[in-house]
Amino acid sequence: MIDENDIERIYSQQLHTELINETKATAIKLIELYPNYFGLSNLINNLEQQPIHESITQAMRNTHFAYIDNDINFDHALDWVLVWRQLLSFKALAERYGQEQVVTSVKHTRARKVIDQIYLKGLDQYMQWFPWSWFSNMQFIGAGGFSAVYAVTMTPAYDFRPVRMALKIVDDKLLNEAGITVCESTGDLMMVMKCSNSGNLEDHMKQLPLGDLDLKTITGTLLRLAANLADLHKAGMCHRNVHPRNIVCTDSDYFLVDCRFATPAKESSSVTTLTKAVYGRLPYIAPEVREGIYTEKSDVYSLGIIIWQLVSKVIFPCPDALLENKSAAAEDHVYRIEPVPGLPRWYEALYTACLEPKPKNRPDAHQICSMLQPIHNALGFSVPLDPQVAGYIVARKAEVANHLKILNYAISDSASRLYTLSSLPSTQSLVLLSFKNQPFQIVWNSI
Repeated sequence: MIDENDIERIYSQQLHTELINETKATAIKLIELYPNYFGLSNLINNLEQQPIHESITQAMRNTHFAYIDNDINFDHALDWVLVWRQLLSFKALAERYGQEQVVTSVKHTRARKVIDQIYLKGLDQYMQWFPWSWFSNMQFIGAGGFSAVYAVTMTPAYDFRPVRMALKIVDDKLLNEAGITVCESTGDLMMVMKCSNSGNLEDHMKQLPLGDLDLKTITGTLLRLAANLADLHKAGMCHRNVHPRNIVCTDSDYFLVDCRFATPAKESSSVTTLTKAVYGRLPYIAPEVREGIYTEKSDVYSLGIIIWQLVSKVIFPCPDALLENKSAAAEDHVYRIEPVPGLPRWYEALYTACLEPKPKNRPDAHQICSMLQPIHNALGFSVPLDPQVAGYIVARKAEVANHLKILNYAISDSASRLYTLSSLPSTQSLVLLSFKNQPFQIVWNSI
């Protein structure tokens, strides 16, 4: 029987959906009224030359007031920015204006061929269009993945607050990192990625070891990461190098980057077996990889280590200690992964399930999102963790510091490296958790 709380929750969800749909309708109207501001003048015929700023500001204000009037919390990132980004995905553009028209509207031949491949490979729903006119202040910052990388300032037409971004020139190989733009002068296709204000996740944990011990914040981070991974898996790809340095932080988001070693999921095990090697970081490499097996659940194992790290704040030092001292007692080792005291039962169950020895017992990334979303929604605005967690963090950090002092290793040396399967040490003895050895759904339902 549905109680009053359930009825109210369902009603709020329906109302929120209606507000989202109204925002989409408003956004589509503005895109078609001002196509030049969205780099779509070759696709949408409209000669409107009036400044867009006033119309966008009024639309944003009206949307915000609509949420207030209906007593629904307005999240600018999710209820405004994300709506626009979804409407500017290649999939959404094709649905409104036709796939062929979208492809032929691109002026440069080389870029047009790559965009055509985006549709052929089914990546259109994951790739967003960014017009070149939104970018300014371009500065060369280095090379990544064998191509030039530039820092830029991006000012979207729908949100006039400048955002630091990075552009990476790519060839005809399709990367699943963010969105794309085309350089108007050269025709170079460029990946668009957020340029982090806080570095990567590992940097963030170093800078704020005790500054974000709030469960609401942590579950929000986990939802973002699980959604990133779920999107990649839905596209039929395995990342194959998930760890905190490949998670870039911004002021309001976290996202998974560096897909250089990503492979189609159905080929990941055969590639691992054929090469007899794996590129990654210890202890993020799943145990089955030593047997030449790599699936989406291997990525989930790596995510499980990160879920544990978000509350333990343990930053793993150089792996040389594991390679040189394979007989180290697990319970005394700085790499050990054990229950963190003071956590909610469901949180411990989540990271434990992700680290189950048998891949079939781990959740997939979509399940993590589905199970975590209602928990996150039910949490208050701020939910500080039990003081026991902070005590555990301090003790573990002291252990790592002492380890580095004695062995003269550095955390900065803990980078991804190439391992042959025969030389890859097993880290399973360092995972000191009570596994249920049951499928995730059964374990979760029993909590």
